[in-house]
Amino acid sequence: MANEKLTKKVVDALLPQAKDYVVWCGKLPGFGCRVRPTGHKTFIVMYRVGGRNATTKKVTIGTYGKITVEQARDDASKVLAKAELGEDVAAERARVRAEMTVSQLCDEYLREGVDHKKASTIESDTSRIEAHIRPLLGTKRIGAVTRGDISKFLRDVASGKTARPKRPGRRGSGVKGGRGTATRTVRLLGGMFTYAVRRDYLKENPCRNVLLYKDRKGDRFMTTEEFRRLGETLSLAETAGLPWSFNDGKKAKHRPVRPENHREVFSPHVTAAIRLLMFTGCRLREILHLRWQDIDFERGVLNLPDSKTG
Repeated sequence: MANEKLTKKVVDALLPQAKDYVVWCGKLPGFGCRVRPTGHKTFIVMYRVGGRNATTKKVTIGTYGKITVEQARDDASKVLAKAELGEDVAAERARVRAEMTVSQLCDEYLREGVDHKKASTIESDTSRIEAHIRPLLGTKRIGAVTRGDISKFLRDVASGKTARPKRPGRRGSGVKGGRGTATRTVRLLGGMFTYAVRRDYLKENPCRNVLLYKDRKGDRFMTTEEFRRLGETLSLAETAGLPWSFNDGKKAKHRPVRPENHREVFSPHVTAAIRLLMFTGCRLREILHLRWQDIDFERGVLNLPDSKTG
């Protein structure tokens, strides 16, 4: 493979592995294709400015699929030619990128930095970007963002500066503030700035060492007594049914008259899903999205095709 010229056929045949790897072109030294575990493929070029003892620099040419192998080769050739003349393309790109705004970084991150994330996570990231990051930091140059700016951003989101109620006739629940939202949004910002550092747009992540509010999400565990009561409730729900809870002041015209009819029997699919959550510790959507083909009845194993916890 090392002696082969990178072509469409060669790149198409590259399969993802457990870790990133690069296949180099045997005809144009320094030109290569990086393959990520997700299968995402990008073209890169490595070069030195100033002789063999100079530091090796890397430039990302583009994503396979958005550009062809031949287009990437042409761009790599231009970068290598400039390096021969003493021009450092990576340094120039870094200088330009450091002048990009936070809003522009958001756009690039959502376009090129989230290929390892689930669609639902990208949707959450996009929502936090639009609701909090763009309004408060969007116009600021990424090279000018300081740790103090991030701390102020954290406090502003926590205090509800970006919160807004749901608009009549619109879908969604509006935008909420609070400490939990602030902490999770700063973590997203940290990921975006880490991306910027990896791309050599910045030297340091301004989110580092910012003191976050404690995120209590997931800290609550059920006790043995609560598990026992839940088990009894599930048994009752699928047999005799659970009693209805009526809203005070509402019209009782269509309510059943007999007390024994004031109960609802739950589908066994519902109670079975809750029991699976109890017994396996899986996340909610891992159970709701299960397919028959994911279940190994012989070994009693659920083969989760995509698990957030690994």
